[in-house]
Amino acid sequence: MLLDWLFSPQCAACSSRATTLCEPCAASLLELGAACSRCAEPTDSAICRRCTREPLPLDRILAPWRFGGQLASAIRRLKFANATHIARDLAPLWAPLLAAVVGVNDAIVVPVPLHWRRRWVRGYDHAWLLALHGCAAAGIAPPRNLLRRIRGAPPQSTLPAAARRDNLLGAFSVRDPRLIAGRAIVLVDDVVTTGSTLAACARPLRAAGATAVFGVALARASSAPG
Repeated sequence: MLLDWLFSPQCAACSSRATTLCEPCAASLLELGAACSRCAEPTDSAICRRCTREPLPLDRILAPWRFGGQLASAIRRLKFANATHIARDLAPLWAPLLAAVVGVNDAIVVPVPLHWRRRWVRGYDHAWLLALHGCAAAGIAPPRNLLRRIRGAPPQSTLPAAARRDNLLGAFSVRDPRLIAGRAIVLVDDVVTTGSTLAACARPLRAAGATAVFGVALARASSAPG
């Protein structure tokens, strides 16, 4: 009986018996809804003011869910509680979107990498695990480790929106430009807030000859004040 409980499917948020999310936790999911067609910022406008004034260097950012509720709890457990199985458990929630973006653009999936020091402390890279299991659930080619984090910096979540862009300037580089040139790239991360992390990854990819760069995240948090 104990082994049955240990190895039975568990809710990614509360660990009760369930596949992906239990019914109460699933009820807290919020679809993204009305959002900017460029950066997915929740808004009633077709394009948000930021993208009109200073668009990010990505063709588009997409996410199926808003960050919050029990999905936020599950993501925090994945990132900070060594609950690596959650990347697999959450894959069904966003694999169809990942498959659609990759399929339409014949793109390579590239996770946003952690700096090696943070990966060493944590013991794993959560974005890599999300991409690995998301690709498997979508039935598409596995992700490629084509970006390198070359400069450490404070976590984006600890900084105000205005400081996030400068925090990651020059933080990423391409491992082999020959694998990027002439290809579309889908960057994968857990949560998008201001888009600064995806933008910092997109710049060296563009410089290496990527024909298009898309961002796909499990959840979108609003960067608007208030």
